[in-house]
Amino acid sequence: MFYTASAENDLLEAWLYVAEDSVTAADRMLDQIEAEAIRLLDQPLMGRERNELSSDMRSWPTSTPYILFYFPNEQGLVVARVLHHARDIPAIALWPKH
Repeated sequence: MFYTASAENDLLEAWLYVAEDSVTAADRMLDQIEAEAIRLLDQPLMGRERNELSSDMRSWPTSTPYILFYFPNEQGLVVARVLHHARDIPAIALWPKH
């Protein structure tokens, strides 16, 4: 599994936001997101197709308020972004290449 720089930045921003109230909760949230990304490795096509955003992109709503946007590939997954569900997802125009 590979996280793009954009995805890593998304995770850092999410952690910083939650950590303002609780570092423990922020750590727990990132652990949950990581665990769910790892579970997707078993069935990477399980996520919803998101071709309207980028060719071959899929998304998976985590048990947190964040959605994984990823590309399945031969090595597993490329996590392109990790965005809060309340964001205007289609308005985010700069999707990383996989």
